[in-house]
Amino acid sequence: MGYFGKQHALSEKDLDIFLQNIKFSPLPGYENFEATTQIIIAEIIRRKLPFGIIDPDNNLISVSYNDKEYIILEGTISDANSLIAYWISDDKWMTRQFLKRNGINLARGILLQRGYLTEQLNAVVFPAVVKPVNTDHGIAVSTNLRTREELTGAIENAFKYAGKVIVEEYFTGREYRFLVIDFQVRAITYREPANVTGDGDNSIQQLIDKKNEGRGTDYRYPLLKINVDEELQRHLKSASLSLDSVPGRGEKVYLRKNSNLSTGGDSIDVTDEMPVFYKDIAVRAAQSAGLHIAGVDIIIKDMAVTPSSDNYIVVELNAPAMLSMHDFPYIGKNRHVERYVLDSILNSK
Repeated sequence: MGYFGKQHALSEKDLDIFLQNIKFSPLPGYENFEATTQIIIAEIIRRKLPFGIIDPDNNLISVSYNDKEYIILEGTISDANSLIAYWISDDKWMTRQFLKRNGINLARGILLQRGYLTEQLNAVVFPAVVKPVNTDHGIAVSTNLRTREELTGAIENAFKYAGKVIVEEYFTGREYRFLVIDFQVRAITYREPANVTGDGDNSIQQLIDKKNEGRGTDYRYPLLKINVDEELQRHLKSASLSLDSVPGRGEKVYLRKNSNLSTGGDSIDVTDEMPVFYKDIAVRAAQSAGLHIAGVDIIIKDMAVTPSSDNYIVVELNAPAMLSMHDFPYIGKNRHVERYVLDSILNSK
């Protein structure tokens, strides 16, 4: 095959260090790729498969196997998922339709378009969640909204990023990311919302600065810096706190409700502790859209009670599935999910 970009020589030692480490260290020569793409490249090199760099700025690569070429975008977007499956998962409202028709629980919600009638908001049950219909990484998502003023402000902000906005009920619980590959759960991460733990001396802003050391500002790193934005400050205000507040020693302060790693959340591996009931829900959710590679987000109200249909909702499906949270979690072991992902891609033709 022809190579479209510069590749880098990588020693067996460097490769072993990258693949076996618990803590993330960029793949030598490929540091400017997103971490998920770095992980897939490392697995391709481990298998000694010929590959090419098509567009490094867009994390676009190719790999050859059994005389066939496979194009991979951002580590997981490939022929493993059909175009229709990708389209379903890319539209949060469309995703809801496919989850609903397969009997999977989700929060009750409404769809708003620009110019919506204010009377439509009379159907909203508080607390509420607002999210654009087709953004990723928690962009413009606001949760636990409790007043009409907070709601309309969050809707206005969401419309800056999408032409349609979803308003749905807020479901209390913990949010988990299930990585489903070819309809098998391969890893599960609890994404704890951005937080800091007090030491009795430093302010919340100072604690954020300390925790951000070693974290990245983009997806070249598995863990991202805590982003101080309007939503974070709104959340602190609702708890009668500010960036200047000084938490007591050992006091954990949550900085937002949504648990996206893009806003500074922590990834905690819980693959072995998760009940089979919820793993089966994740598989059914991926199957509902025909996704062979899927990140399935599920909120579970209480893990301590007997699993039931009243104790969870599926939040959304993600065809671009971030792998680095499962290989390099904040707490937990490396699940080496790239092996299953690459198998799925190479078996898709």
